[in-house]
Amino acid sequence: MLSILKSAINANNKEIGIVSNNIANVNSTAFKKSKTNFEHIYSRDRSSSPSKFSGQGVGVNDPLLQMSQGSLKTTNGALDLAITGLGFFPVVHEETLETPFFTRDGSFNITATGEVVTNDGLNVMGFLGEDNEVLTNLVIPPNKTNEDETTSMLSNINVNSSGKITATYGFSDEVIIGNFILASFPNETGLKQVGNNRYQINTKSGLPNFGIPMEDAFGKIESGNLERSNVDITSEMITMLKAQQAFSGVSRLLQTEVDITKRLIDG
Repeated sequence: MLSILKSAINANNKEIGIVSNNIANVNSTAFKKSKTNFEHIYSRDRSSSPSKFSGQGVGVNDPLLQMSQGSLKTTNGALDLAITGLGFFPVVHEETLETPFFTRDGSFNITATGEVVTNDGLNVMGFLGEDNEVLTNLVIPPNKTNEDETTSMLSNINVNSSGKITATYGFSDEVIIGNFILASFPNETGLKQVGNNRYQINTKSGLPNFGIPMEDAFGKIESGNLERSNVDITSEMITMLKAQQAFSGVSRLLQTEVDITKRLIDG
């Protein structure tokens, strides 16, 4: 009995932690909430008959990611990009190109040397030029040398719905820089969360498939917008109250069980 009650306390404590994390990230760009994944624990005898199984408590598997679409927030930023539909932006540390991270947070910046980066400095990957063949770090040059040897400064950046990047130098000199790309997975809910709204692949998620936005099943890029979190604060507060009540109830049962056991031992 004590082990069963202990498993219930641990399970409710983990649920409170997951819900607390959801609530804390309600304003985080493109944050995806998690849901507690409970499982029954059974003891087995040598028989394979279900009637011979007896309950031994509750366990908690890895949290289930909820990948539903968040609403959009208009920012009018040239490199604020939201995804509507399927897909993640691939981002990398400069020294680990072979192991990208994936994110729905499209609040990107441009460095002094033209690299497109996340808020914490990771490089955003895509195609450069118009070939759409080699996956590399995206770079938007801050200036352009003209045929007459004069230099034009970057004055505007435009990203269309399919992720194509067009840079304007001077007043009207438009140059196609390349294309943002998206990644999809056989099981996106199996991705491993690694913080900062980033994910990594694992055996549950499967390997990524890269493609151009609005092609095949990939989603659409909404330039000048950011995706909000998909956390419903009302729903999360209700879940929190239920988990706290369950935790409190099981704690009282556990204390009662301890008191009874103590009396039996002392008696």
